[in-house]
Amino acid sequence: MKFNYLIVLVFIISCNNNSAGNKTTNTENSVAVANTNGETLFKANCASCHKPNERYVGPALQGVVNRWENKELLYAFVRNSQEVISRNAYAKKLYDEYKQSPMLPYPNLKDQDIDDILRYCQNYIAE
Repeated sequence: MKFNYLIVLVFIISCNNNSAGNKTTNTENSVAVANTNGETLFKANCASCHKPNERYVGPALQGVVNRWENKELLYAFVRNSQEVISRNAYAKKLYDEYKQSPMLPYPNLKDQDIDDILRYCQNYIAE
């Protein structure tokens, strides 16, 4: 009888361990999907002017969130840089630093899309 209880106990413990492992896998999978989405969006919209970790036609995007006073202003800049340049000193400084070449507007990118791009760039490791 004690042997049966032991088998049941081992079974319960192993089930609990598996469900915890699946939660980690699901979280890792969702991060991987976000990074895949970020990479796809970056390559489609940003890569012609930006590199994740070095200056190019435009600034490197690693750490870009820390260079803006708030994320909403950064989102607005991505969607319409010219509008933000007209009212923000940092945006004007970037515009002047990059030879007054305006960033193309991306009005269709949602906040989540921009966050995915930024996450991809922040976690980018050169090969």
